[in-house]
Amino acid sequence: MTDVVLALDLGTGGCKAALVDQSATVLAESFEGYPTTYPGPGRHEQRPADWWSAVTRSCRTLLQAGYDVAAVALSGHSLAMVPVDAEGTTLLDSVPIWSDTRGERAAQDWFATVSEHDWYDRTGNGFPAGMYTVFKAAWLRAEQPEVAARTSQLLGSKDWVNLRLTGARRTDPSYASGSGTYDLRRRCYDRATTTALDVPQSWWPDIVASTDVVGSVRADAARATGIPVGVPVVCGGVDNSCMALGAGLDTEGRSYLSLGSSNWFSVSSVEPVLDAVGRPFVFDHVLPDLYVSALSIFGGGSSLGWLADLLGRDVADLLDEAAASPVGAHGLACAPTLAGGTVLEGGPRVRGSFLGLDLGHTHGDLARALVEGIGFGLADAATQLLGDRSDSVTALGGGARSAFVLQVLADLLGRGVERPAAEQHGAALGAAALGWLGLGVWDDTSPLHAARTVALRVDPRPHPDHALARARFEAARAAARSLADLRVPGPEEDHAAR
Repeated sequence: MTDVVLALDLGTGGCKAALVDQSATVLAESFEGYPTTYPGPGRHEQRPADWWSAVTRSCRTLLQAGYDVAAVALSGHSLAMVPVDAEGTTLLDSVPIWSDTRGERAAQDWFATVSEHDWYDRTGNGFPAGMYTVFKAAWLRAEQPEVAARTSQLLGSKDWVNLRLTGARRTDPSYASGSGTYDLRRRCYDRATTTALDVPQSWWPDIVASTDVVGSVRADAARATGIPVGVPVVCGGVDNSCMALGAGLDTEGRSYLSLGSSNWFSVSSVEPVLDAVGRPFVFDHVLPDLYVSALSIFGGGSSLGWLADLLGRDVADLLDEAAASPVGAHGLACAPTLAGGTVLEGGPRVRGSFLGLDLGHTHGDLARALVEGIGFGLADAATQLLGDRSDSVTALGGGARSAFVLQVLADLLGRGVERPAAEQHGAALGAAALGWLGLGVWDDTSPLHAARTVALRVDPRPHPDHALARARFEAARAAARSLADLRVPGPEEDHAAR
């Protein structure tokens, strides 16, 4: 049978698993979802037990095909915090994920005496600071002292799964760079930050290369997953960096769009792209000597899903109606920050808005305005990260399935947008590449480029109404920022808790 890498991509909405052969071809795939809960202000949580259940179900589904698994490799959503004790037991049933802002108060207290600009310049951590793990760790020390006292280490999403598979406690540079205590340029933990926040340095797992084999599948994990005992497991990487690799970002200056629950524009570079105002967030790449810098819309795809659910519509049908609405959505504009905003958009307290509603607007107008709002935000990100360059952009994720969405993005970004045939497998392909590299089967990433085919390309179509639509979007975004300043609850408030 053909040798494959079993690639597991732990996303926000579920586990995407794929079997990838040596030619970077996806031979089989599976998806198992899991929920996010919102138990209180700023709390966005998932159960590691649900991750493991999704992993085991995915593995058993895929392994029925009978391929020989040469290695396992993981991609995982960032900024998760899983405390484990000395025996590896998980100490919280439900843990904070990337979008959780419970660390915001600890961050604000720290930045009252420490320069946030210097911290950002050192770490590249451009999300609202309370999302980063070191501040969630400070929260754990203050609010859950009995758990903190038993904590041996804090693991991220894919690193916790690696622990379940192999017993090893390791992370890689890409995941560590989202800890809030990682020096991007020195590529190591910054001990001064953890010391100042009274977070034990021992809580952070050792960093190894993303391609390093951290261990092999143990007997108990083999019984649960169906993966044979002894199969090597490579360390893997954070989802943004794995997706970058899967999208072909293996050299300076390449870029891609992620169109999932959240949306972001990313570029690869030999130096981190930092800006104190726009606050791009930067992760170490899963490849040596590269960084992935990005700007995000936290709730792009999830906001579209919310609208479809609210209207009782299927997303695909709603997008068909949006395509029939004209540029500018009959004067309707949307700030798509329903899940809170980046620092530039107003931070975690900002919320979304529709501006200019009247009795004549349709479901299609609402959806068109939302997609255009996402497009304008991503256009700003592309300009900041690429400047005047007009390179075409690769689009990955569920949103890339819609030709209408891709056309709006091409129009507003002023760049060609390409959807590869494997648009749903970006992070899994990146993880699989790490597996083949870690095994020494690949010498470089050229098989990824050889396997890439473009399923659809759309080029920008200038329209005279784009300027007016842009002006209305700016007004909607300014209004959303203004309303955020009037909100009575504290900075950790989240609408889902109400």
